[in-house]
Amino acid sequence: MPTIRLGPFLGANKALNPKLLGDLMAVDSLNHWPDKGDLRPWKIPLAHTTIGSSKKTIHMLGRDAIADTIYWLEWTTVVHAVLSFRSTDTTKRTYYTGSGPPKVTDNIIGLSGAPYPTAYRDLGIPKPVLAPTITQTTAGTGDDETRYYAYTYLSDWDEEGPPAISAPIVCKPGALMNITGMSAPPAGAGETRGIDRIRIYRTQAGASGAAFFFLREIAVAATTTDDARAVGVDTIPSTLYAKPPTDLKNLTPLWNGMMAGISGKSVRYCEIFKPHAWPVAYETLCPDTPIALAAFQKSLVIATTGRPRIVYGTSPEAMDDAPVEFLAACVSAQSMVSLGHGACWATADGLAYVGSNGAPRLLTDGLMNLDDWKALNPETIVGTQYDDKYLGFYDSGAGALRGFLIDPMASDAGIYFFSAGYAAAHFDPLSEQMYVLNGTSVQRWHAGASNMTATFKSKVFRMPAPINMAVAKVIADVYPCTFTLRADARSPWVRTVTSKEPFALPSGYTAENYQIEVSTDNDITGVIVTDNLRDLTA
Repeated sequence: MPTIRLGPFLGANKALNPKLLGDLMAVDSLNHWPDKGDLRPWKIPLAHTTIGSSKKTIHMLGRDAIADTIYWLEWTTVVHAVLSFRSTDTTKRTYYTGSGPPKVTDNIIGLSGAPYPTAYRDLGIPKPVLAPTITQTTAGTGDDETRYYAYTYLSDWDEEGPPAISAPIVCKPGALMNITGMSAPPAGAGETRGIDRIRIYRTQAGASGAAFFFLREIAVAATTTDDARAVGVDTIPSTLYAKPPTDLKNLTPLWNGMMAGISGKSVRYCEIFKPHAWPVAYETLCPDTPIALAAFQKSLVIATTGRPRIVYGTSPEAMDDAPVEFLAACVSAQSMVSLGHGACWATADGLAYVGSNGAPRLLTDGLMNLDDWKALNPETIVGTQYDDKYLGFYDSGAGALRGFLIDPMASDAGIYFFSAGYAAAHFDPLSEQMYVLNGTSVQRWHAGASNMTATFKSKVFRMPAPINMAVAKVIADVYPCTFTLRADARSPWVRTVTSKEPFALPSGYTAENYQIEVSTDNDITGVIVTDNLRDLTA
């Protein structure tokens, strides 16, 4: 006898005709948590704290233990923030781009009052404007030698900037010099860099190359000193250093203590473990404009206005890149998400994936047609990761936010939709907890005491001949739940199911096409629909 059985429950496939779907697939899947195979709803988010209005980015200030007090950094712009790599850092130093020029804050300067960060420093140490003036005060003896002098600014965080170098001076060994004309570091609005010292270097006769050796360190208020001392053995480390470009965005943590960011049509890299130093030569030039970045394993994916690129290497001066033969222009920088096995981002044609799980592809191919995807307004997608799955929130129109989830490692399991979406999200890797922003409320995802309502709308089951489906049964752990039957073009028949006992379906008509929909705020493990009660007890 004809029988329809539902369970286990997969996600939706909107690309195929509903009559051609597999028996486990849905035409619509809403608020369905897929991990158990049953129709189980997500828990509603749990209110955690309140922040200011009109925020586009939230970021938890880095923490060392789950019990740490949580502070939320918040911005009205799209910001990318990265926690310091320094193992000795106890201040949770956090670097970020997207709020004007690149900046850095920590729990000392950033938490004196909400909204956070209260204060910040501009990232990078500038090169002194003036070269030092060198004047001989005591003559030396012997054969002439040529010396150069240089000085750098140094912050109270031991960040050193690039040097200003003097004109050459010819003198004899043992000559003493006055060093004057050193410019004070820039001051005023936007110049909060913590510079408190000046380091002075000079070349040394007989040393190979043009190395500058440490001479002395003076207070930043001093602009004059002398060289009446022996040079040290340490050489200047910051000859190639530069402040990060003012337009740097999409700051992204890499491996080996590196960070990357986008500036114009290039991707720039900082010195290893020195996020204040961005040598001009450390860059990847892109034929297409870079839009967003995501790192996985030891690869950096650059999503662009055309083909993506993959970057790999062990040091910033030796990064190699190659194009990915995959036309997938990024339409939303906020959609870019790094997963443990790859990266995803929104394109005009679908959700792109590049990673270790097969060839580059659109994860939505075969699950959604182009019109379905465009209805998600992909340029509005804000992405995050949850349990190594891609979770995207989008503006469905008129400010109504919605969401979807897809597993890149099992995209054939379908796509799962949400009845609500959020303006921003943040994933805390320590607790493996995701947070979402709902208006001014920061909420813990899937952590509330009550559940959403999950809905599964089945494929259209076509009978070999017109038949009257007479009886149904819903197998659930907790009742009630809602059962809806659609038969050909007739109006839907809805029943509130209160127990595991079979229930009669409408009589007096036959149909060839049947579709089942069930909804629950608990869980459903199976549904059986048949034309004979005996089939439910067999």
